Amino acid sequence: MSLKKMTAGATLLAIILFFGCSSTNDDTAKGDGGSADAATDTDVDTDTDTDTDTDTECTGEFGEPWIIDDASSWTAATGSTSNMNISGGFAEPTDDTSQFSSIIKTFSAKKKAAFLTFRQSPVWDNWTDVSNVGPFDASDALVFIPLADNDYYLLGLGSTNGYHAWHSTDMINWTHHGPVTTPVSGRWVTSAEYKDGEFYIYSDYDNDHTPHLFIDSDLTDGVIGTYMGAAFVKDTHGSDCSIFRDDDDGLFHLIYEDWSPINASTHSWDSPLAGHTSSADGFTGFEPHEHQPPVDYRTTPTGTYGTYDHPFYSGCIYEIHTPEQDAFGDWTTIKIGSQYYLFSDYDPVGEGIRIARFTSDSIYEEFDLVGSLGGGHPDPTVGFAEGQFYLITQQSTDHVSPGPWVDGVEARAGVDVDGDDIIDQWTTWQTVTEQYDHKPEFIRVVDVEPAQLDLFALPEGYGFQYEFRVDNTVVDEVSPIMDRVKLDFFC
Repeated sequence: MSLKKMTAGATLLAIILFFGCSSTNDDTAKGDGGSADAATDTDVDTDTDTDTDTDTECTGEFGEPWIIDDASSWTAATGSTSNMNISGGFAEPTDDTSQFSSIIKTFSAKKKAAFLTFRQSPVWDNWTDVSNVGPFDASDALVFIPLADNDYYLLGLGSTNGYHAWHSTDMINWTHHGPVTTPVSGRWVTSAEYKDGEFYIYSDYDNDHTPHLFIDSDLTDGVIGTYMGAAFVKDTHGSDCSIFRDDDDGLFHLIYEDWSPINASTHSWDSPLAGHTSSADGFTGFEPHEHQPPVDYRTTPTGTYGTYDHPFYSGCIYEIHTPEQDAFGDWTTIKIGSQYYLFSDYDPVGEGIRIARFTSDSIYEEFDLVGSLGGGHPDPTVGFAEGQFYLITQQSTDHVSPGPWVDGVEARAGVDVDGDDIIDQWTTWQTVTEQYDHKPEFIRVVDVEPAQLDLFALPEGYGFQYEFRVDNTVVDEVSPIMDRVKLDFFC
């Protein structure tokens, strides 16, 4: 555990002991917020700050929070703005510097503020191009396995015409450890997961068809793992699947291409439709069309059908749709906090192929297409390592990001102690940012320490206000767009 996290836990424990707190909420982890002395007086004396009035309702419980997270609540909460557009449930800066000031939220009895937590838009635009990541002798579409700090694997096509494993402690220097799959059934590896000390490696056999499974407990011994056979037999062509084990339900979630609505041979072997199925053990129980399609960009079906051939099989049947459809495929999945992300090939009509970014707050609901990046046929793989996120492709250019949070935000909160609708005491202005870390035992889930101010220094009061200001020049061509603000109370 990092020193920062230990400090956060100690601060929360002190607060709980002070108030006799018996309940918690989902945003109580301390971020980069202030210490117990990070507050400033505004025309209020010390006696007033510490006074506990007889009409206070403080019981030590966490009270109903003040949440701003949609268009109506943003409008209602807005006191004043400078170079800040409030629209569609977001607060977006419109110039190099901008500021938002909330109204003073008032209460009939005194309350004690606990935490002020910020969440930005999940579009995740802040990616930077980097030169090719990974070993020079690994080819074809790579599969990234970030096991823990300083413990990273890449799977790629090796000299045996099966997939091999390379290991690194720094994402720069890579050691080759030999084959992990066979040359035939393990030639087209698409994704991998990890559970209880074992690696689950999925390979399409034949290419773009049925995912087959290898299970290996040691990727460094040069011994091919146990071949389990077909893991997911389906009624449509197309796979290039992503496998993802969720910390919420513990299931293996398989996202796959469904070629039934498109001639995939003319669309980079991708499709407007993705399927989703899940399994408790990663091998049995996968069923076609089990869950809602996570991606569905089909146009209008015509009721007529066509056929095309694949290099490994012929007579693929599809329903013709009109107008022509964008296509996606070669899926890879990651979860950051409670937000899910899909990255894929993106072959838009009349444009060059690149990477698509999708996001959703549920693995069981349809994902939103929120952007694209890069160029060339990517076959991407995503993961967290060395304090940042890597989006690795089969092209010569890869991409890194510090995370979905865009830096450049400072915030403060204030309290009206005596109920006269004037803020008497403010915290200092403090930088707020998210922090990310590996989720133990879940290679595709990343923990989030929220962007948060600790408001323990503020006295109880009848009204509360917060402000945040943005330096829109910190990240080049990417703006911090605020999605949600939550003010928690102890009472």
